[in-house]
Amino acid sequence: MTYFDDSLKLLVSLLSILNPIGVIPVFISLTESFSEDKVKSITTSCALSVMATLFISFALGQNILNFFGISLASFSIAGGILLSGMALQMIAAQNVTSKLNEDEQESLNPGEIGVVPLAIPLLAGPGTMSQAIIYSNKVTSTYHWIGTFLVVLIIGLLIKLILQYSKRIGRRLGIVGLNVMTRIMGLIILSLSIEIIASGMRDILPALGKV
Repeated sequence: MTYFDDSLKLLVSLLSILNPIGVIPVFISLTESFSEDKVKSITTSCALSVMATLFISFALGQNILNFFGISLASFSIAGGILLSGMALQMIAAQNVTSKLNEDEQESLNPGEIGVVPLAIPLLAGPGTMSQAIIYSNKVTSTYHWIGTFLVVLIIGLLIKLILQYSKRIGRRLGIVGLNVMTRIMGLIILSLSIEIIASGMRDILPALGKV
């Protein structure tokens, strides 16, 4: 059951960080003038872009760290701090557009919305990539790779469905419902970030593991 537990934990953590529910208000505002076919096309390109980003992070994550001479422990601490900052913003129900600077918001191209800014950086941002790279160290067996592939596939399908039916979901949840969901996911990410930082600290300072 270890492989299944690891995959389930990965799925929950990535979904919390990606927070596709929290992107619904932005998605609706960016696509409100588009036809239904155009919206479907954007959701597909967004889902595929997120999946590609995750696969690259999983497959090349350790090589990237080795290239820059960064230990997994150091990266874990940095990634945990990054996730904790994101979590605090989510707990405050801060609008996801805060991930974009003014120049990025003004240069949005309708034909590329699915990739930028929806997939990157609103969904698969630095926090998502950090979590994937940290987890990539565990992907050492065929079963882990199969589990990781299924997790990424499920995430892609969920993003596709959530964004495609974003208007219906938004109407049912309302602003308050969306904020509550965002805060709950923020708490999950904050707890996860503390675990990641603690793990990194134990690796750098082995004596802490005896405390």
